[in-house]
Amino acid sequence: MSSAFWLAGTPGASGVLEYTAPDGLIAVAAVCALLALALAWPGERSLRARLGELALWAVALAALVFMLARPVWVEESGRDEPGRVAVLVDASRSMSMADGGVTRWDQALALVEELQGPEVDVYHFGAELAAGLPEAPTLPETDVEAALDALNERVIGEKLAGVVLITDGLDRGLLRRRFATEEGAAPPTLPGPLTVYTVGKAGSTADLAVREVTTGGFAFLRSPFTIDATLVGAGYEGRTVRATLLRDGTPVTEQSVKLDEEGKGTASFSVTPDRVGRFAYEVRVPDYEDDIVPANNHLPVVVSVVRDKVRVLQVAGAPSWDVKVLRRFLKGDPSVDLVSFFILRTNQDLDAGWRGGELALIEFPHERLFSEELESFDLVIFQNFDHAPYFRFSSPVLLEGIAKYVESGHAFAMVGGDRSFDLGEYARTPLERVLPVQLSGLRGESAVDQAAFSPVLTDEGARHPITRLVGEGEENAAWWERLHPLDGTNIVGGPAKDAAVLLSHPKLDGGDMPVLAVREVGEGRTMALTVDSSWRWSFSEAAEGRGNQAYLRFWKNAIRWLIADPSTARVTVETGRENYAAGDAVRVVVRARDEGFAPMAGAEVKLEVTGPGKPMVRTGKTGPDGEVAIEVQAARSGPHRVVATVLSGEEEVGEASTVYAVSTRDRELDEVVPDATFLAWLGPAGNGRTYAAGESGPVVRDPAATRVVWDRRETPIWRAPLLALILALCAGGAWIVRRRAGLR
Repeated sequence: MSSAFWLAGTPGASGVLEYTAPDGLIAVAAVCALLALALAWPGERSLRARLGELALWAVALAALVFMLARPVWVEESGRDEPGRVAVLVDASRSMSMADGGVTRWDQALALVEELQGPEVDVYHFGAELAAGLPEAPTLPETDVEAALDALNERVIGEKLAGVVLITDGLDRGLLRRRFATEEGAAPPTLPGPLTVYTVGKAGSTADLAVREVTTGGFAFLRSPFTIDATLVGAGYEGRTVRATLLRDGTPVTEQSVKLDEEGKGTASFSVTPDRVGRFAYEVRVPDYEDDIVPANNHLPVVVSVVRDKVRVLQVAGAPSWDVKVLRRFLKGDPSVDLVSFFILRTNQDLDAGWRGGELALIEFPHERLFSEELESFDLVIFQNFDHAPYFRFSSPVLLEGIAKYVESGHAFAMVGGDRSFDLGEYARTPLERVLPVQLSGLRGESAVDQAAFSPVLTDEGARHPITRLVGEGEENAAWWERLHPLDGTNIVGGPAKDAAVLLSHPKLDGGDMPVLAVREVGEGRTMALTVDSSWRWSFSEAAEGRGNQAYLRFWKNAIRWLIADPSTARVTVETGRENYAAGDAVRVVVRARDEGFAPMAGAEVKLEVTGPGKPMVRTGKTGPDGEVAIEVQAARSGPHRVVATVLSGEEEVGEASTVYAVSTRDRELDEVVPDATFLAWLGPAGNGRTYAAGESGPVVRDPAATRVVWDRRETPIWRAPLLALILALCAGGAWIVRRRAGLR
């Protein structure tokens, strides 16, 4: 017999021996073998017989333990193989569209069949990448860049012979957007050259759609605003179509739009709102018989209508970063009509002997502003402004006028600085009676604290709309804790009797000194901010990479509360978002507050939803946080209005309303015409080529891309007949020696 028979194979010289049995089994076998040898030692026999028997037993047991360890002789060798090809197939819903009677998905499957081979790996993608192919293209989104990035992660360190992309080019991610808007846009770095196969053909489908509706998001009562709708009609080029504008489901106006040779057109509607609130407008185009996606023929948009621009008078005693940043914010807010005065001419300038024509500073028209025009402003802000150098002997009259202006239903805010509060000599003036803080007439350094500090959010501040930077309570507290420290503060004598302290100083007055306080005075509202460095919530936060949202939200909230905007009412109702898809659950949150804006627990809530179909009525009760969340089903397409009524016992606390829109639109089917232009760029940009719809050709390959394939050859030594023969001969010989010595 050959050696291959006795060794259970032909082991090579370059292999290694591996034991495949568990280590525990090998250890137990070795211990048992030693015990067996120990048991063989006793018995009367000559030394020569004893040693011969034990030697034979040792060899037999060693062979047995070796066999139980299951030794395998392993030989490995590597060989170079051509690199792999990754095929990525778009499996989004737009691939279900039919062009010329054949769906894009079927076209893609035919291409995959042509490309099949042992070196080909097939994947499908939508927003993510996954191996294999699904039964149908049902994914809700297409993100080519995300799929290519995911492929890079899967094959990290490996060079592919080629990358194949089969798609209609309707990318909903950032890559296609960058291609359309940026010069020098590029796809991700790929592990191999890119070959793009286009499926679907432009001109073979008809689809009329309302692609986009723009409004600006808000409008002013009795002031016209424009709603612009972008219409796109594939297969309707050059035709005139009718576009209709609806508000809360009721037609408002319509116009005819002629589509250009690319099938694009714009419908512009001028609307003059007659009441305030949130309204759902909708632009609709006809549903033609050959339109393959009628769901995108209408698009709703929610518009907030406010009473008018908020007219703000900002008066500053000296230029500063705080003045500059607040002025920039107010001027940049399209809902604010700002009148601002700073770096002003004082009476002392004239008393010094200078003539008016010799002074560069303008004269401050304080008497006209604070007597004749005061009522035209919704909010007056004194920012680091001392009245005495300007008002002189008319100060009592003008400050009394401002106090009455507040009490009659307007708003006033004082912001800190070296000319504000006690340093601005407002103690014991008519204006002090409407401020939310008490003044003590301090002068000089005793009226300020220049140490940097971080204000503390009080319990009232945690629930007040001004200091509610985000909706979630814990997250809101975290926002305030991480804001940049402020540069010092004016010292005040504490809050006014009926004021609410929202931010306090952590050290002054035992941690109770107000930094931000508010107050309702008569029909109006006032606010005191004792610092002149709130600008740090913008610049310093932005410098640390956190943006300026804290500053913007704080001042937006402050203005809304001061002018008694409905969003700061005791009863509010809101939905998670403005637009929903049919079948979604709409989570409606109703909040109820008492007179001090503390949560109103146990209040009865009645919710009525009107819109397409039958009205829905739901009820609930507010929890300890003054909130209740009620879910309704978004069952019918169109605008819906929600009216929430809150009762405390038999007394009605208030009522609030909002709107939301339900759409049957599928974002993946908003656009159905293949984007051949994008794909024509993508292939060459990925160091490959693009095949147009209907074309077929070889995959662009990198001949230098190879991979090492390791072959592993195993020879199971433990099965070798030679081991069994050694075990049998040695064990038999030991037994014969033992028997001849008279032992068993």
